[in-house]
Amino acid sequence: MGVSTQALVDAVSALAPGHARPATPADMVAGVQPQVVVAPGSEDEVAATLAFADGEGLKVVMRGGATQLDLGAPPTGADILLDMTRLDQVIEHAPHDQTVTVQAGLTLAALQARLAQANQWLAQDPMVGAEATIGGLIATNATGARRLRYGGVRDQIIGVRVALADGTLAKGGGKVVKNVAGYDLPKLFTGSLGTLGVIVGASFRLYPLPAASRTVVFAAPDVAELCAVALRVNASTLTPTILDILSSVVVGMDGAPIEAASADTPMYTLAVRFDSGVAASVADQSAALLALAGELAGAARTLDDAEETAFWAAAQRAVAPEIATGMVTPTDAVSSPVSSSLLIKVSLLPADIAGWLAALDETARMSGLATRWRAHAGHGLVYARVTGADAVLPDVVDALRQRANERRGSLVTQSAPPALARQLDVWGPAAGLSMMRRLKERFDPHATLNPGRFIGGI
Repeated sequence: MGVSTQALVDAVSALAPGHARPATPADMVAGVQPQVVVAPGSEDEVAATLAFADGEGLKVVMRGGATQLDLGAPPTGADILLDMTRLDQVIEHAPHDQTVTVQAGLTLAALQARLAQANQWLAQDPMVGAEATIGGLIATNATGARRLRYGGVRDQIIGVRVALADGTLAKGGGKVVKNVAGYDLPKLFTGSLGTLGVIVGASFRLYPLPAASRTVVFAAPDVAELCAVALRVNASTLTPTILDILSSVVVGMDGAPIEAASADTPMYTLAVRFDSGVAASVADQSAALLALAGELAGAARTLDDAEETAFWAAAQRAVAPEIATGMVTPTDAVSSPVSSSLLIKVSLLPADIAGWLAALDETARMSGLATRWRAHAGHGLVYARVTGADAVLPDVVDALRQRANERRGSLVTQSAPPALARQLDVWGPAAGLSMMRRLKERFDPHATLNPGRFIGGI
């Protein structure tokens, strides 16, 4: 449909009255600017917009809170940007059933605040901003440290409503934990990056807010030593909510480093959090952890209340682009005429984390990179921010991916400047790519939705 931007705005204005406008540079998705922005206020308006685009051969990209728009390759087409933030309502909260149904544009922060009134929460803590929407979390399969205890999005989603490319509204699952057999749309759409359809609503199982928590923090200059303790925790009867190792020492609630570090001797941090409905349980588990930690227990710190809250807030910023005030990092400055910062996510077996981190350290030293990372040592995800010269970063990503693949792991570039993203293999190899292509053809035969963004150019 080769028409002017204004003609396209006029055409889609009838689909979402009062909420269509020309796109601006602020609306770019991975460096690609769409022609128009449409902000539907209902499922029917989403469906109508998609049906129009699909029928006219237009390409549609989606935006929720814009916290993960860099994930994936730059789109190969972007005529319409679908802004989902007007779909922001809680449809139904059933506290006794511990379930909630929401629209996709509701932010995670707003949902948690609503659920807290009933002493419940959606047990997800992804490292994204407060503006992240529920639809975005599902589409990107965003996960965090508490996945160790509660599982990821796929484990907690029990129902989903989607608008398909041709405008059909479909649903899968329901509002109860057990579902009938059939197409498992909730799991299929989790992590699909908007390439199969647009998520308009979802239902989740909920958990009670823990009544008590405690975090035990260890610091050591040898990351392998901390990894060994983490493996012992994994093999024990302890049930931590979070089991993390961080490259930089995280600040305390007063803004001061918990343990001193220097450029010559970096200090790494192992943090183990216990949550429970019973205060005695976290106390007993913390004591058992100290007994298991051996010599490291002598310098351990136990955090609770405001100090614990501040610690984990700082940990959430550990791999953010900007250095948090008070955070100690040995090598943040990279002297290069053209340098960029990448965020990569590596999936490994917990036993392979120490080896991969050693490879990261060696690669950084050889290539003149600055690195900061956070390793979820309980379930094997590592998030690393790598900063260095653009000329070397693609080779660095390839080398680190190869090291992960050798141990049956994977590496995905979560965020990169658009120009650099075009030089990278963002996703790497994927098993079952042919099946994924068949699903794409089945759900979106005209490649209308988020074209080119997903694995294999899907």
